[in-house]
Amino acid sequence: MLRRDLADPARDELLQGCVEGRRWWLDEWPDGAAYLVCLLAQDVQEAVHATDRTWPLCPEHGDHALVVEPDLGTDPFWVCERTGLPVAPVGSLR
Repeated sequence: MLRRDLADPARDELLQGCVEGRRWWLDEWPDGAAYLVCLLAQDVQEAVHATDRTWPLCPEHGDHALVVEPDLGTDPFWVCERTGLPVAPVGSLR
């Protein structure tokens, strides 16, 4: 989920924490499995934004981050916050 060039021990730990939190959530609500990628992408982005407000950087404008939409869905994608247009499915950013 994190780009390889952004990976480091702190971000690996961050990702593991998000995965562990969603593991518990999935145990409580197994029917929510279809929403897991969307929620995990949001969890990671929120955690990264605590220290880096521009991840992932919008490729069109270069001065703001993309956001994950929908808030709860089965097919999450990255959206330009300024235009509201989709940029790429989650997991497909270069």
